[in-house]
Amino acid sequence: MVVLITGATGLIGTKICTELVKDGVEVRYFSRNPSSSVIPGAKGFQWNPNQFSFDKKAMDGVTHVINLAGATIAKRWSASYKKQILLSRLNSLKTLEMAIEESKSSSIRVLSASAIGVYKSDLNFTHDEHSTSYGEGFLTEVVQQWEAQAQRISDKGHALSLVRIGIVLDSDQGALPKLALPVRLGLGAPLGSGRQWQSWIHSEDLSCLFVYLLKNNLGPVVNAVAPHPVLQKELLREVANILKRPFFLPPIPDSVLKLFLGEMAAVVLESQKVRSELLVNSDFEFRFKQVRGALTQLLKR
Repeated sequence: MVVLITGATGLIGTKICTELVKDGVEVRYFSRNPSSSVIPGAKGFQWNPNQFSFDKKAMDGVTHVINLAGATIAKRWSASYKKQILLSRLNSLKTLEMAIEESKSSSIRVLSASAIGVYKSDLNFTHDEHSTSYGEGFLTEVVQQWEAQAQRISDKGHALSLVRIGIVLDSDQGALPKLALPVRLGLGAPLGSGRQWQSWIHSEDLSCLFVYLLKNNLGPVVNAVAPHPVLQKELLREVANILKRPFFLPPIPDSVLKLFLGEMAAVVLESQKVRSELLVNSDFEFRFKQVRGALTQLLKR
């Protein structure tokens, strides 16, 4: 197995590389500046998705690809940054498609990151991999275009799995440090109604899942979420309990969140209750199935 990874220097990409190198897998990765983004045990190759350029030597003998490239959504969505969020995903996939064509291989297994933000926001409905109830707004539009671009690789005969990732919980990056900060300051409160569902996954489980999916083709769509989603107010209450901080302030209204966050408020106000039917029925073993265990491990470091 020879695995090429895009977005390898990010939170999940770094963890995946570490796991694969530990397992003796040959790991390569694309980077705009591989000389300054060294990943121990892996070999970097230069690319520039904005110019659709890449080092052709990277593809020699590649059997599997993991695509994680894309600008973070955890920044205020100005008009220019919204364009960057979308184009960073589309251009990376277009460049990756060109690289796969260059390899001349007739069959490469591709895992392409996606997001549960494609699903319709609903306080009651549960989405699984068969759900076609999609939402509206910027996030849904991005995911739909992102997945459509990835599908072009499948259309050329390569095995493709879209990995729709939930809220990634990590001690240093992603949503949790931002959610935990007001709680640490004694200002913890539900965001919006607090009744919106948060479908989450621990960062360690997510990296292990990608490694698992390299060897196990579960289908064209896999929801990367832990088995037990949680209400937003209960997630923050658990954070407060673990940090031994108060949690008694009234909910912060939607209007206030939208004033401070703009369109990005959708990230915390929308409700996606998502189940991974495929993972529940597989032999993949989650280390963190319940949010309390995940938060305890992350917040008590």
